[in-house]
Amino acid sequence: MRTSWDLTAIHAAITQAALDPSCWTPAMDQIAAAAGAVGAALIPIKTSDRPLGLTVTAGVAELMDRYVKEGWYEHDERSRGIPKLLSTGIMVDQDHTSPEEMRRSPFYNDLLGRCGFRWFAGVALDAGEDNWCLAIQRSPKQGPFSPAEQKRLVALRAPLTSAATVARELGFARALAISDAFDMMETAALLINQYARVVRTNKVADSKLGDHLRIVDGHLITDDRNSASALKRLIERAMVNADAGATIMPPVAIARPGRRPMAVYTVPMSGVVRDVLAVVRAIVVIRDLEECSMPPEAHLRNLFGLTSAEAKLATRVASGEHLEHVADEIGIAYQTARNQMQAIFAKTDTHRQAEIVALFARLHCAGPHAMDGGEA
Repeated sequence: MRTSWDLTAIHAAITQAALDPSCWTPAMDQIAAAAGAVGAALIPIKTSDRPLGLTVTAGVAELMDRYVKEGWYEHDERSRGIPKLLSTGIMVDQDHTSPEEMRRSPFYNDLLGRCGFRWFAGVALDAGEDNWCLAIQRSPKQGPFSPAEQKRLVALRAPLTSAATVARELGFARALAISDAFDMMETAALLINQYARVVRTNKVADSKLGDHLRIVDGHLITDDRNSASALKRLIERAMVNADAGATIMPPVAIARPGRRPMAVYTVPMSGVVRDVLAVVRAIVVIRDLEECSMPPEAHLRNLFGLTSAEAKLATRVASGEHLEHVADEIGIAYQTARNQMQAIFAKTDTHRQAEIVALFARLHCAGPHAMDGGEA
């Protein structure tokens, strides 16, 4: 059922989304409802960026899931309307597809028809150097967007662009704060964008980069042939899996002849699927195994009051292992491991695996005095 076109309420929702990425979905829902549509999705205009994460409302979730998983984003017939979208700020199906083409089109029948959709309006918005589209979807019964409705929607381009720009800058500021926090913990960290390029290194990371691990044309690379491909896959996987439930993944070892290797971890930015406008998609953490060693479980028990079982689990998780794998290895049920992790989070004043890794990274390199509470 169509709601009233309350421009003040819509602007307020868009402004809230600029400050809180989790509010993009309700803002899009509000726009879609006012426009007499089922739902909406925020997608990058550049086709190759679309699999990296979309923000969608519940009404179009199945459609957009198939759109990515079945590869329709590579054969999106609506892409023919992108020049008009970029020049005027809006496009609809009638701009680039005839009724006869719709009847014969696999895109309109095998994808849209299967999911109960037909008509679309796209509103362009910019976020920094990136172009995005608010894709609003209607069912066959709801019909195409009229010229008057298009005029209403294109008026949202300016507030949407402003909100996207603010959201992007705030997201980058949050990522910089994380980078600085790793510096305080004497841990090397690099911030990675959606193109797998390094956009920021902290001071500790600068000291670790050199012959064996360096940045070339914005990309983190290694000359170790056995590790080069694994490092590339690790970073790409972190960006694709950067959702609120993602955890750090097993590290890649960078060999150094005559020395212990460096371990490279990737930590997906929490909540990046909801915050697809974010510049930073993942954090790369480097541990120099020449300098660091895992804190004994006894020290973890003394410092944080962990039980023996919790200390053992925390040590394995902080090494980058998946919780399910650790549970299987130490012979406990996955639910038991999850319960123990909740106790570990509470006792260490952390909330997710990435924070455990950061905390233990500081302890790993702090030396015996930190481990023993400063006693000789």
